[in-house]
Amino acid sequence: MTLPRRCSYIDKGSDCYMSPSYIVSVETKNDEYMIAVVCEDHRDQTEARLKGLQSKNIIPQGNVKFQEIRVVVTNCVRGTTDE
Repeated sequence: MTLPRRCSYIDKGSDCYMSPSYIVSVETKNDEYMIAVVCEDHRDQTEARLKGLQSKNIIPQGNVKFQEIRVVVTNCVRGTTDE
């Protein structure tokens, strides 16, 4: 899955240009919804903001989950001399 190259956090109209460290999702009884990707610096602010949105019933109720992003590099795609 291709992820955004920068943090999704926006504060007072200012974007964060840091690389994301976490995939943020809300896990409900039956489903899981990906909400954003955030950097380490904005993890706590994002969690607080999502809890506030849940209390206003703007986003689904459930567990706010932060999954660490791990980069996987492979060399399994190889070109041939025919290309």
